[in-house]
Parts: sequence; structure tokens; C-alpha cells
Amino acid sequence: MRTDENQTNCPHCNQNISGDEVKITPKISKMLSPAQVQLLDYAHYLDAPDLVNALKLVHDVTIYHSHELLDEAEKDALFSVKGLWECIARIKE
Repeated sequence: MRTDENQTNCPHCNQNISGDEVKITPKISKMLSPAQVQLLDYAHYLDAPDLVNALKLVHDVTIYHSHELLDEAEKDALFSVKGLWECIARIKE
């Protein structure tokens, strides 16, 4: 179909799409794995500050309230937890 200015219309523009039917998922989710999208959805619904506080609490309880010595694998895991909360904290900025 051509307009008055001899331009063609997009065939999808003629469809009646309500606001509820518009796909909310961002285009970047097509580049992510399903597990990565699920993590982002979880972080979104939990709210970044709450997730950061939960990760800090797990970190601090493990380090400061445990009487057990930590081996290298546990220290590496806690460092990863710290890196994760720092990344999530940057999301809310």
C-alpha cells in the first residue's frame, strides 16, 4: 500500500496491537542465555538495593561470625559474591 507521498507502509503497522500485547523484553535478551535473562529478571523484581544487602549479609556472616577457617575455594567464592554485589550496585546508579 502506498501513501500520498508514494511511500510504502510497513505491513506490521496496520496491526492493532494494544499496550498489553507489546513485548516488554528488551532486544538485548535475545543475546543472553535463558539463565542470564532469569538472573536479570530476578534482580529486577527483588530490587537492586535489597539484593546487594542480602549478598553483603551472606558475606559478612561467613567472614565475621564463623569460627571456622576458610580455605582458598571459600575465599574465592566470597570474593565473587563481593564482585557480584558491586556489579548490581552499579546497575541502580
